[in-house]
Amino acid sequence: MPSEAMGNTCTSEQKEQFEQKVEDAVDAAKEMAEDVKEKVEEAVEQAKEIAEDVKEKAEETVEQAKEIAEDVKEAVVEAVADPQGKAEEIAEVVQERAAEAVAEVKEAAGGAAEAVADTMTAAVSAVTGTMIVEFDDGKGSTKTVDFKSKALGFSHARSGGGGCCASVPKAKVVVSKVEKNQQADKLGVKRGWEVKAINGTHVTGLEEATKLLEEGKARMAEA
Repeated sequence: MPSEAMGNTCTSEQKEQFEQKVEDAVDAAKEMAEDVKEKVEEAVEQAKEIAEDVKEKAEETVEQAKEIAEDVKEAVVEAVADPQGKAEEIAEVVQERAAEAVAEVKEAAGGAAEAVADTMTAAVSAVTGTMIVEFDDGKGSTKTVDFKSKALGFSHARSGGGGCCASVPKAKVVVSKVEKNQQADKLGVKRGWEVKAINGTHVTGLEEATKLLEEGKARMAEA
């Protein structure tokens, strides 16, 4: 009898351990769901802000167009008033103003598009539990790689092997080593590639790259 009671006690303990594991798993799932919800809400808010910014830029463009039209009008008046003089010179000034306005609009639109892309990258990373790293292969191409587990398989360092010297905070961060047959190697990552962005956040230095990689790995599966 004593041995049977001991067996029942053991089974009861195992049951409690199992139930505890289930509760822990449910809690972890709830936390992850909450994190994903927050990320999506952040993405929505950022998208609204970007849309508002684009709207403002469009309004600014309209104002610039009005100013250019006024300049053209003035140039025509001056050209008529001075037929022997500076009509060509005035026209050149107006063309320069127009070119500057177009360049400003393009730059603003490019910034908005880039911000949208970064926001979506962060949201996708949060929802899928992956780490999305953007590399520059040094040949004019950008490579976007999705890492699915914590064992990334590559090491990073400051470009030029600056060691512990932090006198160049904006130095490039590059892939210093790729482990053979590991995740990075299988995904095509090469030694020397520059690490440009991690989960939608642009990398500005070695310390930030390390921080972003650690934060990204914390949300990923072991294997």
